[in-house]
Amino acid sequence: MGIFGSKSDKKKISLLEQENKQNRKRIKQLENLCEEKDSFFMELMADGLRHGSSLAAKHMSDRKKYKQGK
Repeated sequence: MGIFGSKSDKKKISLLEQENKQNRKRIKQLENLCEEKDSFFMELMADGLRHGSSLAAKHMSDRKKYKQGK
């Protein structure tokens, strides 16, 4: 075994680095999908409020509380 570890250790590290890269890519994809979903939901709430929906008002109120950390 050398100073910097064996070849199998280097291979394990390489595999873990590849896995981390794939995980970061997937996390970014999921974050983008959440932003898209939130955008559609906001449009839906706004349209519901324009048409007098009490459910849309409830969702808007819940979202405001969530953003404030309550």
